[in-house]
Amino acid sequence: MKTDKARRAFKLIGPYPYNPYLIFLFFFALFFSRFMPLISYLPAGQERWRAGGIILIASAVPGVIYSMGSILLRKFRFWSSESTLLYILEVGFFQYLNLLYLPLINEFLKEEVGHSNGTLVALSPQIFAISLFLALVVLALMHQAERRITDRLDLATKLVGKLEIERENLIHSDESLRHHTSQFLHDRVQSDLMVVGMKLKSISGQSSDEVNDVIERAILRLENTRSSDLRNLIQILTPNLEAGTLSSAIDVLLEQYRNTMQVSLDVDVATEALETDTKLGVFRIVEQSILNSLFHGPANRVQISVRADDGRLAEIVIADDGPGIATENSSPGVGTAIIDSWVSILSGVKEIESAPGHGYRLHIKF
Repeated sequence: MKTDKARRAFKLIGPYPYNPYLIFLFFFALFFSRFMPLISYLPAGQERWRAGGIILIASAVPGVIYSMGSILLRKFRFWSSESTLLYILEVGFFQYLNLLYLPLINEFLKEEVGHSNGTLVALSPQIFAISLFLALVVLALMHQAERRITDRLDLATKLVGKLEIERENLIHSDESLRHHTSQFLHDRVQSDLMVVGMKLKSISGQSSDEVNDVIERAILRLENTRSSDLRNLIQILTPNLEAGTLSSAIDVLLEQYRNTMQVSLDVDVATEALETDTKLGVFRIVEQSILNSLFHGPANRVQISVRADDGRLAEIVIADDGPGIATENSSPGVGTAIIDSWVSILSGVKEIESAPGHGYRLHIKF
């Protein structure tokens, strides 16, 4: 039992993987804090600035020794990196170099700055053992802190991945619901309207002129609803982007809003060459954006531009003249969640420009 505890305690010493950047920053900060008080003896001005530059260079040397040594070990080490004893010997070697460096740097600073830090620099077994122990403790604490940060980053990455999956599930659920709804409208409602229209036609002309006129108007209204309104609604729910163009599909979508706002649409030819799923994403982003312009504005004018270059990089720009919002105070709703989900699926980047009284502009690149 005691042997196991001793092994675990010994294992806390190391070995740990070297992080050259953290090692350099630590030793640089340590020696800079030790040497910096030397310039307090100097008068303000050029002499102090010159001494500060010298101290910066002198403070960087110990960190460079450790960090460069760690880089060389990671690349060219031919012995085991899992041995605690060998790890202690590695750290001890670099610490020995630093202890040899201290007397030299003190002499250098005394010549250049006129003062030394007065630190005991005589190399002795006791000083070496204490400094080695402190170096091992620092490296262990540094590794523990780095590992906690890495663990948190890994957790954040997993949460982001989970969020991306949930967003894709949201989109798939939304598209599935739209598909089933459009099927129901096409197969059931449209056929029911046709049956009702046929029955009304069968009794047309059998009553008074006034009743026949009402029946004729009802038949006409049913036909318009079935052949135009219902067809457009089905097209919006599940646009057939394989057979038709993205521009025509969006135009059908916008037709229902043109009575309440002025909408302009610009879709270039290169966009039509995008894959069907990508064009569906563009369609859904435009759909949710125009709804936001109507309900959260309301806006009087909306400009929509969809463009793609030869490298298949595309962008969507949707701007309105609504009251605008303070972006830092905006709270995302379902429409924004759907837009963000499609932006994620398209591996795009979303930018919002808006301010109270200055409209709203959505810019998406993918």
